[in-house]
Amino acid sequence: MANSTTHFGPMTALEQRGSGPPIILMHGAAGNALCFKPLIDALAARHVIALDMPGHGGSADASSWEMEDLAELVFKAVSPIATASRIIWGGHSWGGKLAAMIAATHPAAAHSLLLLDPSSASSTAIPAEMIVDMMFGSELGPWNSLAEAKDSARQLPQYTNWNADLERAFERGVASGPDGKWRARISRETLIAICAAIGKDHSAIVRKVACPTLFVVADESLAWQEPNFALIPQATRVVIRSNHWLMSSNPSELHRAVNNWLNSADERQAHTA
Repeated sequence: MANSTTHFGPMTALEQRGSGPPIILMHGAAGNALCFKPLIDALAARHVIALDMPGHGGSADASSWEMEDLAELVFKAVSPIATASRIIWGGHSWGGKLAAMIAATHPAAAHSLLLLDPSSASSTAIPAEMIVDMMFGSELGPWNSLAEAKDSARQLPQYTNWNADLERAFERGVASGPDGKWRARISRETLIAICAAIGKDHSAIVRKVACPTLFVVADESLAWQEPNFALIPQATRVVIRSNHWLMSSNPSELHRAVNNWLNSADERQAHTA
């Protein structure tokens, strides 16, 4: 099914029109909506909206990078959809933690929750600067050309199994400057602010999640997931062979896990209707 670029408030999005509860997907830090393109395609006839989060892709910066503020910004942006139908909130890493916070604070708008190796709901002791340098440092540039930028990206775990979809996602996240150098659209300073906000303790909020939840967790996860599981005891967990960036590291197992869970939910709803 064809995807189109749409806008939700200050955010751009990749949207696939389809049936069923709308699925809203939020990517991790330094990503963009195109990171979800293979998953969107695998979800076939479903209605899926993958957001460019603030400061990423085609979306404007946020006035605040605090998680609570971002959760409200996203909810307000998509509220016309939420008034028409309960939403399957989903996200990877940073986006996964935001999805859980939105589902917890707006339960009437939450059909269910799809968490793809989410960031920890608990506090993180590692300084944000160290996290950025460790995870994103070589993804920020500068590079002398787009070709050099792509060669650099292909060495990163974020871009495991490099293909045309990943190439387009990477291209969406970089731009050339007045000096002719290529750099990530998002700055190191913004990533530090985002990672500092992610690292705060939001377990009291996430604990309020009451909707059906799926965790798809990488066996080489960067986050300690056991506390996340404990906060949402009703969750179904699936562990797949992958690094943290499971959308590219092991897409076939990810797509299978998500589709199986959604199809099971459809069957349960049909039996109770």
